[in-house]
Amino acid sequence: MQKAWWSLLLLVVCCQCYSAQTPPVECKTPLSLSITNDWYPYVKFSKFDSTTGVDVELLKKVLEQMGCELTVIRFPERRTLFELTIGNFDIGLGASKTPERERDFYFSKTYRLERNRFAYRQNDHSVKQSKSFKSIIKQRKLIGVNLAGWYGDELERAKQAYNGFVFSETTIKRLEMLVKNRVDIVIDDDVVLCSEISRQNHPQVVIHPLLLSQASIHFIFNKQSVSPTFMARFDTTLTKVLANGELEALFSHYVSPSCAEQLI
Repeated sequence: MQKAWWSLLLLVVCCQCYSAQTPPVECKTPLSLSITNDWYPYVKFSKFDSTTGVDVELLKKVLEQMGCELTVIRFPERRTLFELTIGNFDIGLGASKTPERERDFYFSKTYRLERNRFAYRQNDHSVKQSKSFKSIIKQRKLIGVNLAGWYGDELERAKQAYNGFVFSETTIKRLEMLVKNRVDIVIDDDVVLCSEISRQNHPQVVIHPLLLSQASIHFIFNKQSVSPTFMARFDTTLTKVLANGELEALFSHYVSPSCAEQLI
């Protein structure tokens, strides 16, 4: 009897180990990730090299430990969420939660925090002295933003009521518009702004300390192509990868020490 009990226990343990090591059924074929353009340091896109960056490499690390492969598909930013909704790809990254998105997608656990601020020309003293986003609106400043971005409830309401928003898909283009006086401020994640101001050599551009919004950031998954069981396993693996310091190592690799201060 005791031998039979030990045999049963061994069978259960072996089944659990096999389940943990076997890739999910969703990974019989590579999962597809949608990206748009460079969003350094989170996404670094090259026509000749593989797509890298903090978020991309973190995702690859999690999927690799699950036994899954990843392929990258590039879409224009305006089409990304639509294409994900209709099932043309499986994963998106860098997503904050909204009620509309939660209806359409599964959200992973939080893997980092996003803080949105704005960059401006340092000789624009009226912007420098602004104490709130409302004062920017009152000054009728032109605001460069990403059309598909979400920057908090206050800005989303302002988009509906104020016609001073100028939409452009990449941070690099928006900063160029700022330097050329085509917009007065550029809103984005503060680490992205700091990184691109440095990489594009815009010494006349600085980041305002005013925090416009902050949000937890998640990977999102197509409900048509992955199951809740897959999501539970993904979150478990993501938790282990984060606990091992993988995110901090990626930030150290991609983000300059001066911009790393924005992570504190």
